[in-house]
Amino acid sequence: MAGRRPLAEALTAYEQTRNQTTRPHYELTSQFASLQPPPSEMQQLVGALLHNHEQADRFIGTIAGTVPIAEFFAPENVGQIIAGIEANAA
Repeated sequence: MAGRRPLAEALTAYEQTRNQTTRPHYELTSQFASLQPPPSEMQQLVGALLHNHEQADRFIGTIAGTVPIAEFFAPENVGQIIAGIEANAA
């Protein structure tokens, strides 16, 4: 809007940035809105969150937009959450 480049070019760049930034949140919301049972991996994760309040807060943060979805759902993080519940069960 400052006139540094043509409007169409600026709007295209904005759209690409917006889509890249919001896609993970959109996909997570769409998954929840499908009203389908979550995959077994998600069920296992949610079960583990019942006993891990810190990570449960971070999970809610993905919905609120305060925790990056890719960061929370990174295989390393999910593995640590699930390993924590398995260690407590042993």
